[in-house]
Amino acid sequence: MRLITIAIWALGAAFVTSSAQASTLTFTLNQDGCTGTCGSAPFGTITLTDNGSGSSAFVTVTETLAASERYAGIGAGEALEFNVTNSVVIGNLTPNFAVGPAPASASTFGSFLLSIACSTCQGGQIGNPAGPLSFTAGSATGVTVNDFIANAGGYYFASAIVGNNGKSGNVASLGADPSVVPEPRTVILTLSGLLLAGVNAFRRKQVCC
Repeated sequence: MRLITIAIWALGAAFVTSSAQASTLTFTLNQDGCTGTCGSAPFGTITLTDNGSGSSAFVTVTETLAASERYAGIGAGEALEFNVTNSVVIGNLTPNFAVGPAPASASTFGSFLLSIACSTCQGGQIGNPAGPLSFTAGSATGVTVNDFIANAGGYYFASAIVGNNGKSGNVASLGADPSVVPEPRTVILTLSGLLLAGVNAFRRKQVCC
């Protein structure tokens, strides 16, 4: 009986944890579209984190460039370009950045529906912001990490940067990095199995004794 009680408590805790746990996706900028290359990939990461639920759901987007890199004002791309399946409202933008043109084009990697522009970037100057760049994306019906999709070329994000070799251009990501963290549903299924085993053991004990 004690085993059953423990299993029930653990299963309940897993459901609570699952409902509260935010889903996170990480994208690596490893596609080099710079003239003469921007150096060695990876050029940075973009992390999407779910917050809230239902119509109040929103996503926090954070882009972190690699060491010694910075954003570029090259006229052939923006600080960050991406696609979302529905109309979104951008908020909580990092200073020195603003909502950019929509749609926007990143040379080499095609067109994207939305963009964030570096409002203080001048060419590839050393004084350009290096980030991190962060903002939130929400809507009247809610936004989740799954609403961020690839463009026609299969790219999820593109960024205009100055590489650590001083050359500028666009870099991009083809998809989310694989995760090795078990999903909450996997944990719940495991605990459900433990609960079932406990019930069966209890029944056998009742029959034999």
